[in-house]
Amino acid sequence: MPPFLKELFTDLLAFFVRFLNPPKQPKKPSSSSPPSSLPSSTDFSATTTHTNSVANPLSATDQQAAQLQKEIRDGRKFTLAEAIGREGGSFMKGESAIPRPLRAKNTINQFITEHLTNPSSALSTTLQTWTNNDIRIMSQLDTPLVALSQILESTLTEPTAFCEFARQVAIAQSQLTGDRPYFQTLNGKAHPEADYTHESIQGELSQLLKTLEDDACAP
Repeated sequence: MPPFLKELFTDLLAFFVRFLNPPKQPKKPSSSSPPSSLPSSTDFSATTTHTNSVANPLSATDQQAAQLQKEIRDGRKFTLAEAIGREGGSFMKGESAIPRPLRAKNTINQFITEHLTNPSSALSTTLQTWTNNDIRIMSQLDTPLVALSQILESTLTEPTAFCEFARQVAIAQSQLTGDRPYFQTLNGKAHPEADYTHESIQGELSQLLKTLEDDACAP
């Protein structure tokens, strides 16, 4: 990783930790407390705490951020996801451990792999990427399969979108096999050696859309 990117990443982690764990503000003494000429045990405890804070000026949050930065600069492989896991325990308090957008995408990916003919095919992986990058998922986080249905329908009915999708499938298939990709133009003939044609892709997507519609109508 280039040095400037590494430094930027460490600064981002430090900011993220401080954001998730803001330092607690000390409680103000009650104005109704009566004055005392002799220090009580509470006063002694407060004095001790103040002394410790002076001896160690860094708050717990600052120490955590400094430790993260040190680990990164020492060359330890570190990810933002791990930082969230270590320092952001309260980030999703009261929620599922998996963010809603990720849960929605996982639901879509699972449906695709379970209902396509070949779950590990170039068509399957391309369709997962294609749908996961579609903004419509964000408006259907609680009903992700509705978003998948909308994406499939628009892909099948919009020629420009379908041709681009078919092109990406051809590239993904080429990366799997090592062969050159065979692209098919709209209303053009498919190459005889192409693993996927417009007709075969339309058939797979149409069947997947029908399965979605049948599941939606099921009691």
